[in-house]
Amino acid sequence: MTDETKQPTQQKFEWIEGEYEVPEIYGNFLNCSWTLVDVRFQIGQLVPKSPGDISGGFVVQERGFVTMAWHQAKVLRDLVISLVASYEQENGEIKMPKLAPIPPNPIPMATSDSDGKREPTRN
Repeated sequence: MTDETKQPTQQKFEWIEGEYEVPEIYGNFLNCSWTLVDVRFQIGQLVPKSPGDISGGFVVQERGFVTMAWHQAKVLRDLVISLVASYEQENGEIKMPKLAPIPPNPIPMATSDSDGKREPTRN
């Protein structure tokens, strides 16, 4: 192979802890916006309007934002495509979930007990 046809080798980088604590963010709802130079993902979590009561509907609670350059968004796209393909090859096709209907008599959630865990209230 000549120097002109050699593929560049990908440089490996070591991950180290930063100076500050880094939050871990969970999200099940995503919104995005963009400019000419970058793309921004707003990450949220769908939660009941009233804790423990799903009959009142849901709202999206903001969890965080990720902003990146377009070329990094393209790298992220390729990475996610590869991860999903690998997962589906091992576990089968990922189907979009359907929300179950509200049961006729949902069990209301009680307030926290002495150890801080929420337990269902039984009538």
